[in-house]
Amino acid sequence: MTPSIVKNVVRMPKKRARQVRTRISYMSSEQLERFLQAAREYGPREHAMFLFAVAHGARAQEICNLRISDINFNNEQVHIARLKGSLPSTQTLLKVKGNSLFDEKATLKAWLAVRELDADNYMFNSQKSTQMSRITIFKLFRQIAGKAGLGETLQHPHVLKHTAAMLLVNQGANAFIIRQALGHKSFDSTLAYCNPSDADASNALAKAFNQAL
Repeated sequence: MTPSIVKNVVRMPKKRARQVRTRISYMSSEQLERFLQAAREYGPREHAMFLFAVAHGARAQEICNLRISDINFNNEQVHIARLKGSLPSTQTLLKVKGNSLFDEKATLKAWLAVRELDADNYMFNSQKSTQMSRITIFKLFRQIAGKAGLGETLQHPHVLKHTAAMLLVNQGANAFIIRQALGHKSFDSTLAYCNPSDADASNALAKAFNQAL
């Protein structure tokens, strides 16, 4: 009986379809400082609203929806009622020691000191003492970003949410922390920011083994 010859068949994997991802635009630390300086020069409301947005990864409509009652100055905390299925958050007001651009409590109080009273209790009311609209937020952000010398890709308020996320990523925060900080319900939203290279992964492995052994 003639033995059969078994050939090793190597199957080449099918070429994967390339997935085109929307590029995430975010500010560097230097650009963020320039932007907030321009916002402060524009007015106390604009400084306070955009500092709130970047400090807590808030969307434009979440800026509009923030109420004075959402802020507890005694405990130095703010409640963010997030939209689009995101999880609500209660977070500490931001304060970077030695940098008044990032003193959220002082910035919010500076705005309240000149804010016109109204019956709606929205933190960032309009010039007509009514709730601000997203369109107004977009226009203000674009004007201030232009004055700060930021490029076209950085002239949208959602850039502040991306900036908050990437600050966390660059400081080594894990995906669980980033998810909680931004109020993501799904990890898919968080993982869009976490895309380490092979070099990053290799360095992390080496560090983990060296610390453990």
